[in-house]
Amino acid sequence: MKPGEYPQPLTRKTFVQAPVVSGYVASRLRMSDFNAPAISGGETQMMVTFQNVGPTQFAVLIRETDDRSTSGTRYNLMSAVSIVPGGVVTSQLTGGKRQFLEVYCTGTTTGQLRMQIDSQMAWNELGFAKDQDSTYYPTSLWQAKTYPPATG
Repeated sequence: MKPGEYPQPLTRKTFVQAPVVSGYVASRLRMSDFNAPAISGGETQMMVTFQNVGPTQFAVLIRETDDRSTSGTRYNLMSAVSIVPGGVVTSQLTGGKRQFLEVYCTGTTTGQLRMQIDSQMAWNELGFAKDQDSTYYPTSLWQAKTYPPATG
């Protein structure tokens, strides 16, 4: 190896901040660039840090898919982790080989999540379409309402 060369691609950071609602996807990410693992045939490693920045406890997990439609098969990359208000949980994941990642809320409450993914791949956060994604994303988060409410 020559000076200035790296043995494998550098780790890239992806930041996500999203509201979480029980039974729904809080955030969906698409792989924008893929670098094969340094070892041929090796698994892709990711480190994910979850932070609860809201006032309620919730549980989330990360899953992956190649088909983001409502009928697409999802594969869990981890078991659900419960995060207390102000809490931080870090998980080492093996996977992330499919095109899409989803952050899914399994708890029974709503909350606010901040997340960081450290991976060799670059991830871009996707928006939600109210027609196609209504099964996965709560309507209360994409149906805007004026605040304060109009009186009269």
